[in-house]
Amino acid sequence: MDENVSEFIVIWDEAKSYIDQGNFDKAIEIYKYILVRYSDSSTAVEYANAYLGDVYITLGLPDLAESHVKKAIKCNPGKHEYHYILGFAYSKQNHWEKAIREYEIAIGNSPDNAEYLRGLGWAVSNNGDMTKGIEYLQKANRLDPSNVDVLLDIANVYLLNLEFEKAKQAARQALELDPGHSLARLVFEKICEFQKHYKNAKTKGTGPRGKRLDR
Repeated sequence: MDENVSEFIVIWDEAKSYIDQGNFDKAIEIYKYILVRYSDSSTAVEYANAYLGDVYITLGLPDLAESHVKKAIKCNPGKHEYHYILGFAYSKQNHWEKAIREYEIAIGNSPDNAEYLRGLGWAVSNNGDMTKGIEYLQKANRLDPSNVDVLLDIANVYLLNLEFEKAKQAARQALELDPGHSLARLVFEKICEFQKHYKNAKTKGTGPRGKRLDR
């Protein structure tokens, strides 16, 4: 086997092991080394940038993720996973229209991917069309009914639209799937608390203003 290929495999496996250990700084260091060491290999550049994008999403650094995923897409524009990651990075920066475009590209290549539909539904809802956003999220739920994240997004969108009973129903479903899910419990409690405050405010003749909910 070619010496460079052997070295690359060893380095790549090492980076993956650091990710599995949660040592993202070391993984980033290796991927950046790959970008320099194998700069003449479009495949190595593509994958290193894609993995850097994914790591930066995990670390809550969507601007850095955006930069690297765009480079991966430049190497391989047809890779729908990259467009999903870029859409996620845009969502984290509240760039909803850009996120929608990327999610739509991803879905165009994988129309029954529940996670892609979840991303699109969340972005569309936050961009102002909650009815359409819920449609996408409900489709994601039908495709993957055991996905707690989809149900929590549905709950949050219904809460944003002040549809408390529907919001609680979705949150309850999430808790039934995973009774120990701390975020699901928090979302359910948040809905109940907000509903209580809303009723009290209406009784006093005032009401809370709606606002975007961030995940």
